[in-house]
Amino acid sequence: MFYNKIFLILFLIFSCCQKKVLAQYTSNKTITSFKKYNEKNGYKVFSSSSLEFDNLGWLWVSGFNLELVDEEINSRTSIIQRFDGNRFYTVKTPFFANEKPIDIKLIKRQDGHFYLIFRFKSNQLLYILNPETLVFKEIKLPDSKQYDHIDLFNFKNYSLVFLRKDKKTEIFKLNNDLQLSLFTNKPIFSKENKSISHFKYFIPFSNHFLISEERTGVYIYKENGDFIKKVSFEDLGIKNKQENRFLTVDNWFIKENKVLVLFKEKNEVYSYNEDKNQWIIEKESIKKKNRFENNWFYTDTKGNTIENFTDIENFGFYFNNELNKETIDLLNKNYANVSSRDFSKELFFTGKGEFYQYNFEKPIVSTFLENESIRNLLQINKEEILVACEGKGLYKINLKTKDVERLQVVFKDEKYISVNGRAIFEDENYYWTNNGKGIVWIDKKTKIIEEEVYYPPSTLIEDQNFIYYGTLKYKLLKFNKKTKKSIEITETTNFDVQGILKIENSFYLACAEGLLVYKNGKKQLYKATEKGNDNFFLSITNHPKHGILLGSHSGKLFQFNPQENSFTLLYEDELNASIATILFDDSQQIWLNTFNGIVSLDEKYHQISRFTTNDGLSFYEANRYSALKTNDGYFLVGTLQGLNYFHPKEITKKKINANLKLTSTSYFDKRIKKEVQETSPKTLESIKSISLSPESKNLQLQFSLFGIYNTEKIKYRYKLNSDSWIDLGNIPEVRLLNLSTGNYKLQIEAVDSINNTIGNPIFLSITIDEFFYKSAWFYTLLFLVVMSLGVWYFFEQRKKYQLKEQFASQIINTQENERSRVAKELHDSIGQRLLILKKKISLKESFDNEELKMIDDTIAEVRNISHNLHPFQFEKIGLVTSLENILDEFQKSSEVFYSYKIDNIDGILSKEKELFIFRMVQECIVNVEKHANATACSLYVKNKKDRIEFLLKDNGKGFDIDNQVYKNGIGLKNLQERASYLNAFFDIKALKNKGTEIKIKIRK
Repeated sequence: MFYNKIFLILFLIFSCCQKKVLAQYTSNKTITSFKKYNEKNGYKVFSSSSLEFDNLGWLWVSGFNLELVDEEINSRTSIIQRFDGNRFYTVKTPFFANEKPIDIKLIKRQDGHFYLIFRFKSNQLLYILNPETLVFKEIKLPDSKQYDHIDLFNFKNYSLVFLRKDKKTEIFKLNNDLQLSLFTNKPIFSKENKSISHFKYFIPFSNHFLISEERTGVYIYKENGDFIKKVSFEDLGIKNKQENRFLTVDNWFIKENKVLVLFKEKNEVYSYNEDKNQWIIEKESIKKKNRFENNWFYTDTKGNTIENFTDIENFGFYFNNELNKETIDLLNKNYANVSSRDFSKELFFTGKGEFYQYNFEKPIVSTFLENESIRNLLQINKEEILVACEGKGLYKINLKTKDVERLQVVFKDEKYISVNGRAIFEDENYYWTNNGKGIVWIDKKTKIIEEEVYYPPSTLIEDQNFIYYGTLKYKLLKFNKKTKKSIEITETTNFDVQGILKIENSFYLACAEGLLVYKNGKKQLYKATEKGNDNFFLSITNHPKHGILLGSHSGKLFQFNPQENSFTLLYEDELNASIATILFDDSQQIWLNTFNGIVSLDEKYHQISRFTTNDGLSFYEANRYSALKTNDGYFLVGTLQGLNYFHPKEITKKKINANLKLTSTSYFDKRIKKEVQETSPKTLESIKSISLSPESKNLQLQFSLFGIYNTEKIKYRYKLNSDSWIDLGNIPEVRLLNLSTGNYKLQIEAVDSINNTIGNPIFLSITIDEFFYKSAWFYTLLFLVVMSLGVWYFFEQRKKYQLKEQFASQIINTQENERSRVAKELHDSIGQRLLILKKKISLKESFDNEELKMIDDTIAEVRNISHNLHPFQFEKIGLVTSLENILDEFQKSSEVFYSYKIDNIDGILSKEKELFIFRMVQECIVNVEKHANATACSLYVKNKKDRIEFLLKDNGKGFDIDNQVYKNGIGLKNLQERASYLNAFFDIKALKNKGTEIKIKIRK
């Protein structure tokens, strides 16, 4: 006990010290899911007496709960519940008129049926339960006596029932046909023994069995019931003991198919030789028991036994911080019932009013930075890598110690977080990467970051002296590491560059438009097929054997021959999953990291396996620019939720063998005219069709996947007839409400992360009859009434809308006219007067230059105000130039970095609409200046086939759109009214501290 406490204290101290690091790493986190249930989520047992799996896969819990009357505990009430892996079902027990049972104990029979001992205050009863039908049957006890206590133990193909009345205990044999017969041998108590029997352990051997009675000793019997002897101290090699002392069993367990027994009076562990009737010390069986407070042993359904949950590593799994000291203490208490089908994969146990479910396994794939979006990677040395996370900065990971440390870098005396890096490089002094403005470099010693603001890179590679980078429809550039300046190589205005590869003096650019090759000062675009998506290349690499490989947005892998300028299709993804990155293992086998799992290919480019979250990956969607093969052949693959680390030879495809079954149906049965709920497994198995009444056309189905240990990553879906699949997420329940009359074919499936079906689907036929009194004239009349009301309502609403639109138009036109009038007055009146005043002052012999400067500043201010009120040159220069001018003007005096990309849209819309659009954009930009606290703002204008789209994005503080202050604001209403007048789509997306996005769409 002392050593155990010391171990736990040291463990907790170590856990606290490492909390910051371990929170980022989940390689040893073998608990893949944990759930705690209580009364709020369906678990109603306060104290459990039994925890047993039946042969169907259900976990049964029995015991008692506490009745509350006026919020005070009134009494105990017995209860049985079944657990399907997702939810609890309370089993309806037999009704007892005279007295309610206060507890129930379950003992599983070899054929899967349960014996139940109902405990009352004054007596106990014995029942049997069929888990398939949920039918209870009472077992008649001898002479119809009321027995004070019942014990039942299974042995071979029968059971032994110990019945106690007063102080007398009789032993009966119970066959599977439920016939009781008196056991042939004498009772174990002599006449002079007056104490009440208390049996704690029944230990079966091959041809013998042992009974431990707490008040008299330990007894051995033959299979036929013949008494052999009472186990003495001499049998265990203990001498000089008092004659009135007796042995008691402390615990027993099975190890390597051998029954091992612990006695309270000895520290050793014994086995029993049935042929020689002899006890043998097992010297190396387990640790000495005096190290622990209690010696509790638990056995799963496969026969694996664990001791005290202290040496649990021997059984193939490890507990981490989630299994804290309080939980371990609870497990080691004698009132904690424990069950498992396989201790290496799961654990269930109960506490006071709580039910715990753990699933675990030692993963092949390790995960770092579990919920972070991984952007790019760099191997620093043999053991360490540098990782950039989207919006979270840089981390240094030690692959050997599993330590994760944030790299604190400083930019302009403030902490800096990289958000858009496309690669990381290093030399002796610096780490090189990029941000949304250009190339950045970090001093390795000082951790100070500097940047060259030139143009946002979209993909990067390097050599000894330069960093080469492609851009979004701008230019191909190179950055000189010594001068820290960018140099233009060639223009790529028409290309959205996604990846870059440099072979000798030639550049190969993977673009959204195809493969752009720049060689000998010339550019040439090559396309693999006629399909657009096939030529949208996301990734590019140079394979030592296969040459230049390109991964497309449509999931195709192409090989490009630079001599013939031709493409060869190597692989086509069955899920059309985009290929984010490409890796090669030590045998040069190709691995594709896609938007839907990791795919390994054989030498003939056929898919070997697709690995997803079910196989240990933290997330199914790989991130671009974030894949790395380490020097020792391991893979690091970044995803949208974590960095996966594994060796390609060790990762395996996980096979899932499970059965999807109905666990409950609830609907209105038209035959018996009432709501019915069916939970019997046997009945549910036989249901192939359901007929619903027209009075109640609702159907609720619950189901579960049996035979699987962890359902956390399982999804469910259903469809009616040939309709599309409807996803249910991980909720195994279908509710069909108010279905239309007719016949339906319902199909329910359990699927993994890539929609592979697990187990056999559930098929049901559903029939819904029509109301007998409905006829054609009724529907005709109803149709006419509804149509009349609909037409009246339509014209009323249209009238209101037209009036509202007309009113808004008048207001907006009035505003523009007033703006124009005021602007003209400012320009023609005040502006002219100021010019005259300036001329008069300048004609004086002595004038003050300071006064003239003030007048010039005033004239300029009046001109700016006049121009903002009504841009006089708008009709001449057009909408595009006006938008560019206003952004350039703001850039001159603002700390916000403005950028724009505007298609030519002049002349497409009327001048009135152009002016309205200009006003809307102008007001949005002013709002960015006033309220956003942004550092960057971009305007995109796209001329599409049937519409023009305006998109304004900033990276400011955002705001809560649903806040009434913003909802009722004048600025937002003005924008909405202008959009309504233009019949344009207007939408604002804003999140606190994540920026604002404003979208305007107007049809041509």
